[in-house]
Amino acid sequence: MNRFPKSALLAVAVSACIAACGGSSGGNGGRNVPSGGGQPPPTSSCTTPTAAGSVFNQSTESVGLCYELNEVVTARDMHVMGGGLAMSDIDKDGLLDLYVVHGMNERGKLYLNDGSAFVEAPGNRGISPRGLDNAGYFIDLDSDGWDDFVSIQYEANYVEVFKNDQTGNFVEATASTGIYLRKPTYSMAAADYDLDGDIDLFFAHWGWIWSDTSPVTEYLWENDGSGFFTDVSNIVEIMPSFRAPPLDDVLAEHSFTPIFADINSDRYPDILLAGDFESSQVLINNAGASFTDATTEVISDENGMGAAVADYDNDGDLDWFVSSIYHTEKEKNYQGGESGNRLYQNDGNGNFSDVTDAARVRDGDWGWGSCFADFDNDGNSDIFHTNGMRSVDSIENNDSDPLFVFFNDPSRLFMSLGDGTFSEQAAASGINHDDQGRGVICTDYDNDGRVDVLIATNGKSPTIYRNEAINNNHYLQIDLVGSPGNRQGIGSRVTVETASGTQMQEITLGSNYLAQQPCTLHFGLGAETTVTAITVAWSDLAGTVTRIENIDSDQRLTISIQQ
Repeated sequence: MNRFPKSALLAVAVSACIAACGGSSGGNGGRNVPSGGGQPPPTSSCTTPTAAGSVFNQSTESVGLCYELNEVVTARDMHVMGGGLAMSDIDKDGLLDLYVVHGMNERGKLYLNDGSAFVEAPGNRGISPRGLDNAGYFIDLDSDGWDDFVSIQYEANYVEVFKNDQTGNFVEATASTGIYLRKPTYSMAAADYDLDGDIDLFFAHWGWIWSDTSPVTEYLWENDGSGFFTDVSNIVEIMPSFRAPPLDDVLAEHSFTPIFADINSDRYPDILLAGDFESSQVLINNAGASFTDATTEVISDENGMGAAVADYDNDGDLDWFVSSIYHTEKEKNYQGGESGNRLYQNDGNGNFSDVTDAARVRDGDWGWGSCFADFDNDGNSDIFHTNGMRSVDSIENNDSDPLFVFFNDPSRLFMSLGDGTFSEQAAASGINHDDQGRGVICTDYDNDGRVDVLIATNGKSPTIYRNEAINNNHYLQIDLVGSPGNRQGIGSRVTVETASGTQMQEITLGSNYLAQQPCTLHFGLGAETTVTAITVAWSDLAGTVTRIENIDSDQRLTISIQQ
């Protein structure tokens, strides 16, 4: 289906080419802009105190992640939108390690988890990007059981691959993978889209002029099973979007966050693509042969940036949250980007309804990375997303900048009330992050049974909020061990049954804006101390199903496809 943005977006003022996520008026990534000789922004928000007794405790400094960075010398459009996180147990010591991307001033840093804090890895364990990086992802590309690293970079590099040598150290091996990117690249997602037993990759591209005469390229890469990839983007119906003035008649590519998710329950992962300038798409997988654009007018987010999927209403299918821009009460000097976040509810067949207002999640300021997670273990998925924006012309706070009103947007925490609606409780819960948030990871990094929040901050060290909720609710965490080509069971569905009801989650890799969180699934169980049954529908061509019964709560469980 050929679907172009509504004409309203073409009214965006020249000063607000940046208004839709910081884009320049140039086709291939903008210009260099000096910092103006002013002081750089504060080093981080990692020493901001948290009120005593809060649900979330700001613990960045205590875990070793509060550090200084070099002063910003120049900035480009891509730089101010960058800042990501990737988390994996790279050395198989049972602890989650962390790679932090800063976006504009220094290359990413690898931190090893020593059980009590994160310690900077000497020489980044061999991960040495040629240029500033925009994001990073740990993924086992060659099916050897060890997570490799995909680095997304600025300038002409765009991608670099580092193979894990099976000791937790990395060696540059881009050429051996066949992957090359010539387009400005943001988030990545991974799944076995054709169910042939290995993991394929999808890259999002923002800021590249569209060509009607050239085939779609550099989005979907098919794995041959050995870790060598072939560009098969021509089988995906990617659609362009219009640029803002002065290029209002120019088509361009503006995707930010892809998610592989089986939205119609046919076992083949579809693609939900959050994009800028009303370019978000629903792409249905045709049994691994192609992806068809099935986007309708319901998909109406103006500036889709971050995204997340979950069965938030516990009806057995995957719903889609997209972060965008909402600021009707703020005085701004441009038009556009006013309709806010979207929550799209799935009917079970892959058809979405817009329930944003009914759910009360529209108002999110300038949203970026987002996640679904059950932060209070009550059995209902909550939503977190981080915010903030500045332009290349004002690295520090400057009230003459057109984006000044977004410099200190507070992050949002929408807690589920269990009836399909949410209540915003970030400040009340102790999350006082109002810095330049970009990528987000929501996971139990300290293995205490409560989901924590990690935020990548543009130009600074990250911010960590440790969940210290005290209640009587229980939980269950599940890791999958799949076949050799998909050891983490990416794309597999896990259903948990208790006396109170049924929950379903699907394992994704990537899928957050510039961030990759671990594949461990976390289920809040409320008052239930026993799980009646767990059913795993594995992501394989055979349709393998594993079922186990009568499991105690409050533990981390590993389920293998072999059992």
